[in-house]
Amino acid sequence: MDRIKFFLGISFALLLFLRSNSQTNPETPSSDKSLKFFNKTEVGISFGIGSFKTKSVDGVRTKIRNDELIVTFQTINGVKYMNRLSLGASVGFEKWRNGFFWPIYGYIGFDFKPAGSTFFTNVYLGYSIGTRYATVHFEEGTGAFAFSIGVGYKLKVANKICFMYEIFYKYQALESAYLVEVTDSDNIPQLVKTVDYKVPLHFAGLKIGITIP
Repeated sequence: MDRIKFFLGISFALLLFLRSNSQTNPETPSSDKSLKFFNKTEVGISFGIGSFKTKSVDGVRTKIRNDELIVTFQTINGVKYMNRLSLGASVGFEKWRNGFFWPIYGYIGFDFKPAGSTFFTNVYLGYSIGTRYATVHFEEGTGAFAFSIGVGYKLKVANKICFMYEIFYKYQALESAYLVEVTDSDNIPQLVKTVDYKVPLHFAGLKIGITIP
């Protein structure tokens, strides 16, 4: 939890800095108020932070560290208004250390300046379809609600092409189950029942990508 608070604190401080930067370095606003189509393609890597509860042994829930590692590829398509506000949808895939998912998100993004090179922030909200494979430490789980927020910088490298770099936080819920066990007189665990529950997983990561225009 301390790592989550630290990462969110850093992200919030960076967001405040980016907002201050955009206000203290104004540029002439774009006069183009039309909607433009855009495409953004990203690859990223994220690592698990925090821990989550697993099976219950003699009435005590055990915890395990979230050591997942995720490699992500996604593409976002939508419209941009006044070269600053973007709305769209994202599809892609995620290869987990212990699973595979197909996330589908609604997307909203905001550029701090209507320019080719600028800081930005964005939010993804949606659902991940897929499976986290069972291990000796936890049971199989399936995808559920997912949320991501990030801040970054895009750099114009050609007339209609920008490179982008981003740090982000991601929350992923999983539908899973845990085992309830009790130890017998010989100190051997015996399965009593299986209980369905939702697993909250937290991640921090980095992305690079290309956006057009």
